[in-house]
This record gives sequence, C-alpha cells and structure tokens, in this order.
Amino acid sequence: MSDRVIGVGVIGCGEIAQLMHLPYLHELPEFRIAALCDVSRGAAEKLGTHCRVSARYSDHRALLADPDVDAVLIATYDHAEIATDALRAGKHLLVEKLLAFTPEEARPLVEHAERGGLVALVGYMKLYDPGYEIGLERIALIGPPKSIHVHDFAGRFDRHGRLYTQTRVTDAPADALAAGRNAVARRIDAALGRDHAGYRDLYLVVLGLGSHDLAAMRGAFGAPSRVVYARQIGPKQLLAVLEYDDVPCVFDMAMAQYEWWDEWIHVHGERDEVRIEFQNTYFRNASAIVRVREAAGEGPSERVIPGAPDTAFRREWLHFADCIMPGRSRARRCPAGSPTSILPFRSSRRCRPKLFEAKAVERWTLVRRAQDRSGQKNMRSYERSEAIQGRPYRPRLRAACLRPLDCFVANAPRNDASVG
Repeated sequence: MSDRVIGVGVIGCGEIAQLMHLPYLHELPEFRIAALCDVSRGAAEKLGTHCRVSARYSDHRALLADPDVDAVLIATYDHAEIATDALRAGKHLLVEKLLAFTPEEARPLVEHAERGGLVALVGYMKLYDPGYEIGLERIALIGPPKSIHVHDFAGRFDRHGRLYTQTRVTDAPADALAAGRNAVARRIDAALGRDHAGYRDLYLVVLGLGSHDLAAMRGAFGAPSRVVYARQIGPKQLLAVLEYDDVPCVFDMAMAQYEWWDEWIHVHGERDEVRIEFQNTYFRNASAIVRVREAAGEGPSERVIPGAPDTAFRREWLHFADCIMPGRSRARRCPAGSPTSILPFRSSRRCRPKLFEAKAVERWTLVRRAQDRSGQKNMRSYERSEAIQGRPYRPRLRAACLRPLDCFVANAPRNDASVG
C-alpha cells in the first residue's frame, strides 16, 4: 500500500456492492479496486471488465493471497469465516453488517483485529449520515429526554432497482448457495436453543434490518440499562421497551410494504422534540431529515433541517481511509455514533483504529434484561456535557465493542414474551 492509495479487494459482488460500494471505491482517490471475488464467476468477470479490474477470483482465499490487496470489503451473505481469513491474512477489513450470525462467531474477530493491529470496521453506515449528525447535535441541546422512540417499518425494497444498472449473472451454484443458508440456519438454531428456535425468522430480520436502528440508538444514547418488555407481534415484527435508567425507549420494527421509507428516531425533551427521519438506504445523496418542535414565544414552532446531500456509504469509506492511512486529517474519523452526553452514560474513549464498530458483536434476540450493566458508576451527568457548557459538539466513537451487550437474548418466553 502506498501512502496515498489503498488497494481494496471486494468479496461479494452483489447488489449492495454494485450500488453503494464499487462506485465510491472508483470515485475516491484514497482507494483503487485491486481485485473482485464472487461465487458467480460470470459476475466477477463482467464487473471486472466494467471496472477495469484484471484480478478476478471465485475463491476468497485466492484474493486474500493477492499482494495488491491491502484491505477487503466483505459483502457476502455469511461473513464470519471470510472475516477471520482476512484478518489472519493481515488485511484491513470493512465488513457489511452483520459481522456474524452469533456472538460466539463475532467475539474472536475483535481479538484477531486487536492482536494484528488491523483496522476492522462493520458497515453501520447510518452513523455517517449527515442528517443523523445534525440530529444528534439537536438532541444534545434539548436536555435530558423524557422518552425515546426508535421506529423502523422500512418500505419497499423493489423500487430502487430501476435507478441503477446492475450486473446479474445466474451461474452461481444453487446447491452451494442453499447449503450455505442451511448451515447458517442450523447455527442460529443452536445459538437460540431448542426452546427459542421459533424466533429464527425474527432474529434474522432484527439482524438484517433492526441492527441499523439499534446501532443508531446506541450511537446516540449508549447501551440501555435493561429490557423492560419485548414481544414478537408477528413473524417479522418486534415491539420492545428498553430503559435508560429512568428514561423509557420504545423500539418497534417490522417489514412493511410502504411506498415511502418509514424509519426514524424521536426524542421528547422537557420543552422540545427532535425527530431524525432516515431516507431509503439505496438512494444516493439522500441524507436524513431532522424535524425540531420548539416554542416560538408562547406558541409552537416546527423547523425542518435537511442533511447535506451526501451519501453515508461514501463518508464511511472516508472514515475507513482515515483510520488506515497515517498522517491523514482526523476530522472525518469518528462517526456520528459516539456518545453525545444526552444521558448520563459511561465515559467515552477516543476514536482509534484496530476497532470493530460497537454493534458488531451484539446478538439481537429477546432477553429478560440487558447483560452489560457494568461501568454504570463511571458516568457523566448531562449538566457537564459540552452542549450545556456552550462548547461545540464534537462526536466521539464509543469503544463499546470491547464490552458487547447481549441484547434481546434467549430468555423471553416463546408465547408470552412480556418481560419485567
């Protein structure tokens, strides 16, 4: 790797790689696409021709042996084994969420990255959304919240395809793909246990959809002190009430078929409200919108603050480059998911490389209470926050991956998932 350009090998050339990663790897001067790998040899060949990349592989181990590859993007279905091989090969790593399907698979990867001195980042790109950053700044100014609501019913995932040109090749071995998914299902069932195997579909939805919202929630407020209530409403719907000391947080998630995108965080303060409305992930240059309700004299007022027309994926790659390349500016290095001192949570640590984003090692099933309650004595009060003292808000990255939260895990009853 030169001091100026990082050679990236892309493992998994499907939709998210084609629409949101390869364009920015091609555009940004910090990177060059060094190699492509996909189980569909035809897809790798066709994309290689389009991107003018000569190194094309169907086995990720061959790509990892390529000396021109300094870092890898993992955008396959099952990530943990490939991530392990990449770290053992000494490659920096940006892995699409989810890092792994079980905590047992994920936790050793953090240790591998730390021991190897490697930058390892999980792709929770919403932490880099410009509108999310604005929203956190506004939330930090309204005082201690009275309640928090995190909501994601998503929307249609079949509308964005017409906006982009994609390479689709159907030569991937169907039996191998099916075997891989069956193996994942068996591992999840083993992790959930026999009494909770019926939660597998919901578990996958929370990992695939809700993990982004839980990441944004933890980025804003830290780890909840406990789970008060959790219930599976339907095959793909979850309702939970979390607690941040005495502040309730409602989390509801489902797969809806709206023609709009329905994903937001709403915070109620004593006198003001702030709402961060996320946009469809697959729309470029569409950042979150912030709505602020506040007093105007003795009457109500509502402001709409749009985020900058940038793409979270692009800013995520810039953060990745900042962590890898020595001597670069650190202005973009810490995403907006750092503690904001909105609530008196445990102290933050400065952003540093060699770190998986905090939410990578969490498992998202149903539990009686959150396990990570340590560190509660090491807190800062809101009154000490930078916002109250009039200093500029500067987000910092929480190193919570070193203390994973086993959130929503196996103790919820199968039929009546109320927990108290």
